[in-house]
Amino acid sequence: MAKNAVAEEFETADANQAVRTCIGCRKKADRLQLVRVVRSTNSSGELEALVDVLRRMPGRGAWLHPHPDCWKLAIKRRAIGRALPGVTAISEVESFAQNSLEQGETT
Repeated sequence: MAKNAVAEEFETADANQAVRTCIGCRKKADRLQLVRVVRSTNSSGELEALVDVLRRMPGRGAWLHPHPDCWKLAIKRRAIGRALPGVTAISEVESFAQNSLEQGETT
């Protein structure tokens, strides 16, 4: 029965659109409705999380809804560090959540 529920959920999504899970609220959505956070290496060699609004940066990524609540929940639950192993610096993600999301400047 669980297989049918999962299959039913994916049948409702368009076959050409990728479905991703928000690491904040854990709900599934089309990738075009989410903002990508990517793991990258800074100049000192430390792994950091960067916001990839255009969804084009190379590297392992995680996805979040463009709502401040999802970002705050992901930061509070430390979901970014679990989704992007090795990431210790999330200052850019925190500043994006505080500045851009509250002003409604995403995609």
